Amino acid sequence: MFTWDEPKSGFSPISFYLGDTAGALKDKIKKLETINERLALLREKKYKPIIDAFENYNKTNGYFSRKAKDVRENYLPGIFDPTTFDKGNFKKIVDEVKVNLEGFILNATERDLTKKEAQAENKFDPQNENYKIKESLEWLSLSVKSILEDSAPKAITFPTLEEDPALFDWVQKGMPLHIDSKECKFCTKQLPDNRIADLNSFYSKKLKEIQDAIENVIKEIESERKLIEVKFPIKKDIAELFQSEYEMAISAYEIQKGIYKEKLSILEKDLQYKWSSIFNSIDATQIDIISLTGHFEAIESVIKKHNKWLNEFSERKSSAIEKILKHYVAEYLKADDYNKKESNRDCAMETNEKIEAKINNNIPLIKSYNEQLSSTAKRQGELNDILEILLHRDDIKIEIRDEIFRLERSGHPAEHLSEGEKSAIAFAYFLTELKSLRKNDPPKLPNTIIFIDDPISSLDSNHIFQVRSLLKDFFKTEDFAQLFISTHNFEFFSILMDSEELFHRQKKTKADFYFIKRNDSGESKIEHLPSTFKDYNSEYVSIFHILNDFNKLADKSTFPHTVLLPNAMRRFLELYTSMKYPSSKSVDSRVKAVFTSADGTYHRIKLLHWLSHQNQFEKVQQHDDKLLQIEEAIKDLMEHIELKDELHWKGLNGL
Repeated sequence: MFTWDEPKSGFSPISFYLGDTAGALKDKIKKLETINERLALLREKKYKPIIDAFENYNKTNGYFSRKAKDVRENYLPGIFDPTTFDKGNFKKIVDEVKVNLEGFILNATERDLTKKEAQAENKFDPQNENYKIKESLEWLSLSVKSILEDSAPKAITFPTLEEDPALFDWVQKGMPLHIDSKECKFCTKQLPDNRIADLNSFYSKKLKEIQDAIENVIKEIESERKLIEVKFPIKKDIAELFQSEYEMAISAYEIQKGIYKEKLSILEKDLQYKWSSIFNSIDATQIDIISLTGHFEAIESVIKKHNKWLNEFSERKSSAIEKILKHYVAEYLKADDYNKKESNRDCAMETNEKIEAKINNNIPLIKSYNEQLSSTAKRQGELNDILEILLHRDDIKIEIRDEIFRLERSGHPAEHLSEGEKSAIAFAYFLTELKSLRKNDPPKLPNTIIFIDDPISSLDSNHIFQVRSLLKDFFKTEDFAQLFISTHNFEFFSILMDSEELFHRQKKTKADFYFIKRNDSGESKIEHLPSTFKDYNSEYVSIFHILNDFNKLADKSTFPHTVLLPNAMRRFLELYTSMKYPSSKSVDSRVKAVFTSADGTYHRIKLLHWLSHQNQFEKVQQHDDKLLQIEEAIKDLMEHIELKDELHWKGLNGL
């Protein structure tokens, strides 16, 4: 905006404001650039080093890479290679343990045990777990007792045999050799009669049964001895973790087995004694019935632990490796104060983001101010170009002096501006501001209603066409909401009406023309512009059409303004003859020069004087009969122009 003013002292003819002063824009730009420089310096010098230092943990060949190598080669050698444990694996563990470092750090004992299990190698095989046997001690004891209590009946006696067990046995075994024999197989002597029959009576069937029972049970006792001689795995085949327990279980079993075998020997002795007392019932030696089952179960339990340990070896080893790795990583992070460094990094990154946001917010502002500065300079040039068009000279310009805008005339402060110059400057500034609305992002002009109030006010007729040209060029682009132009100058109105470019939208949208009419009471109102002014762009053409329309009427009595025709006729003749013969000032002399004595118009000039100057009271009170002659006068004039001024006639009729 700008204002014309005269301060209390001195003279300041004009004060300009083009968006902002160049100085104010430069100050804003400089301030924002300084802020951005300081923020960038703070980011680079203070916060970026913190972030970069922390990034050394995870970068290639950084702290995590070196620590992973240390774990592979020194802490857990032989378990990993670079493809199975590297920086990435180390970083994953870091993310797991950093939330609770103390919870993953092991004490020395637990650390060593876990490490040992992590490094353990599987050199054992699974072992048989089922060593249960069906013990027969109780059954054997009952069987022996039954045999001892049994006895064989004696039909006859053989004291020699009864007293000598060896002989008893020898004779019993030799009897089957002497069936149907009459002599002794041993001494070849004749056997006494009935010797074999007597011996058969002595060695009864019952005796044989008892003897067979003794032999069978003795065999069972021998089988039992063999049964409990179980071959268990040797100690070194059992995992070291369970060898001690296994050794104790085997030792306990061996002790119990010895006791068990002693019980079997007692039973066996009782049976052997029975051979010498086969004809008598004897008492069995009392023994305690013991079992080996519990010892078998104890041994099997240890072997099952061994087998389970083997089955879970891989899983357990993996778990131990994971556990010891977390210990080493947590221990390293704690020693290196990792969590504090990460917290500092996070704070630095958050601060950096705020700095970046502030810098990024300032960048478009700086760009906008630079664009405004550029736009201001451009608008200065545009305003000066418009001034030069309007004033037909370039001595008056807007210049930037000491970073403020100043209106100058030939390089000096412009003073004593005329009203026309002020109007031209105001109009130039107005168009420049409209251009800025067109160039906004987004453009504001499409939503702008524009009112231009008499842009040629205080300008002479030489400037009318420049104003019209500027308006035509600017508004030929349909990027505004509405346009209103007001004027007191009929000539300016007429040349605007001639502008197809300016009013093509008006014709398309059927916009209307208006004029302000003041009534007798001094009030004003807006009314539609009469069609005469709207349809024709000059008084002369408008009057011609009034006269010609009357002339073409078949029934001229219907014309509503017949009484005004003489004045219209006279005014048209004044204008027509002025164009034809401008050197004469008198309408009478111009009529005589333009028309010949043969033209009716030549003779009717007196009639027009009579009718257009009715200044006598009696003429005003009544219709003059001479008014009836106006019809012929108009007819003569129209015929003259049509026949003798054909080109002019075509122009008046728009042909």
